[in-house]
Amino acid sequence: MSKTPEIEFKNLLTEKEYQTLLNLYQVKESDFFVQENIYFDTVDKTLENSHAALRIRLFADKAEQTLKTPFKTYLMETTDALQLEEARQLIKKEQIKKEGAVNETLSKMAISLSDLRIIGSLKTTRFEKELSHGLLVLDKSEYFGTVDYELEYEAQEELAGSHFFAHFLNQHHIPRRETKNKILRMKEAHLNE
Repeated sequence: MSKTPEIEFKNLLTEKEYQTLLNLYQVKESDFFVQENIYFDTVDKTLENSHAALRIRLFADKAEQTLKTPFKTYLMETTDALQLEEARQLIKKEQIKKEGAVNETLSKMAISLSDLRIIGSLKTTRFEKELSHGLLVLDKSEYFGTVDYELEYEAQEELAGSHFFAHFLNQHHIPRRETKNKILRMKEAHLNE
């Protein structure tokens, strides 16, 4: 179990900008990894209405369940590790694991596990580059017939992260674009399907 603040900056990219950044970092096929997010909410959108999000994330050899909740000006991520097969079984049953910090937090929010339903999924091919002061991420995401490209920067501190991100975009001539989080983009694509 882990509980960490998510200080993250995001910007959608064009495919050309995405390819330019991959070339800049000389990214090879073996540098990518794939993750799939399966998102949950209640029928009456309790999590969405609370500005929270719940997912099970599948990797090639492991999985995790994460609840994101508002915390100060960013989000708090509460995560429980899962075995890959355990996660697949939970998804099949449209459930999350009962034991752990995610369920404890949901209980405090008065959300019952039996009320949760899968609302969609999103598959991401990701490249990560550890920098001295944060993590740079390039994502290609696919959901409901949509493909998008995104730059993320995960910082240790909000002000320094904001300055770095603004400088990075400026340096690479990438315009600042309003960027909704992945779950909202996935939901909007599903509505427009």
